[in-house]
Amino acid sequence: MKSIILCLLSLALTEGLIRVPLVKREEIMKERGLMKELLKYSQYSSNQLYTEDLINQENLAYFGKIGVGSPPQYFYVHFDTGSSTLWVNSVYCKSSACSQHPLFNPDKSHTYHTNNKPFSIHYGTGSVTGVYGYDTITMGNLVVKNQKIGLSKNEPGSHFAKSLHDGLMGLAFMPDDDTIVDTMIKEGLIEEPVFAFYLSGDAQKGSEVVFGGTDPSHYQGQINWVPAQRNSHWQVIFEGFEVNHKPTDWCKSGCTAIVDTGTSMLECPPQYVSSLHEMLGAHKDSSGDYMFECSKVNSLPTLTFVMNGAHLHLPPSAYVLQSHGSQCKSGIKQSHEKYRDGHPYWILGDVFLRHFYSVFDQGRARVGFATLA
Repeated sequence: MKSIILCLLSLALTEGLIRVPLVKREEIMKERGLMKELLKYSQYSSNQLYTEDLINQENLAYFGKIGVGSPPQYFYVHFDTGSSTLWVNSVYCKSSACSQHPLFNPDKSHTYHTNNKPFSIHYGTGSVTGVYGYDTITMGNLVVKNQKIGLSKNEPGSHFAKSLHDGLMGLAFMPDDDTIVDTMIKEGLIEEPVFAFYLSGDAQKGSEVVFGGTDPSHYQGQINWVPAQRNSHWQVIFEGFEVNHKPTDWCKSGCTAIVDTGTSMLECPPQYVSSLHEMLGAHKDSSGDYMFECSKVNSLPTLTFVMNGAHLHLPPSAYVLQSHGSQCKSGIKQSHEKYRDGHPYWILGDVFLRHFYSVFDQGRARVGFATLA
């Protein structure tokens, strides 16, 4: 009887949520009949010492299917809390990066309109330019009307050519940029100005993002809340960092971090990355990557982030990328800034986020982390 009551309560709490399944690269390639291309790419990249590590790193990118326009044209986009623009590859794009992707054709959508305002975005690993338009976005049963969307015209370099995704959905805490969450709020489509991520390390187990609240079936215990800076990429301040449950003095005056689903790794301030790996017992290989003995992973130290009084523990199984060989690559790399706003700067990417249920609350300007169920 108790289990039935708990089940009914869970159903009641999750009623009204908008769910978007998140899938990994291999699943999309299977759907599109491109697995041979994936294998070819893996073999082409074999000049890097640990090809399997590269594939594992790519597995840390998660994509969701959306429809753009009326009738909808479907694309897999990367859901990214570290940026604010929703954009897709379009028929306007003549870059080689666009040649292997579905392309949005605004002429085939009767709800599309534009003021031809240009946009240009520079990411840490690539850039894109294009033009803004407005159209309907569908995600499952959710229909978001008049959403600002970027149509790519130029994607220089090789980053987006190698990546499988057809675009990117920015979910940063930047209301002035008209993110899709802001449009959902304005159109009254979600009950709460909240969205949450469950990122699984297993392609067969349902990673997802939900809009409008949280799904209690994915976490246990309380959600540990940390204030987030408005008009930021979900930037937070935390007060401590520990290695093997022993405090460091790196955050004695506070550390800053962005909570970024669009970053694969856990990124550490450059001034500490060498010391951290030395404390963890890692060594550098000939390519300059930090490596661990795979057989010793379970005995490595736990990392602890002290956030708003809560101790969030990251075990070695989370920050070491598994391999079929004897050497395992570190999931920790240096961030591109030593300091931000006067504090050592971290990026809490998927290596960190896969170990927690993460909640982004725009209404109360906070980010929450909970233990996985």
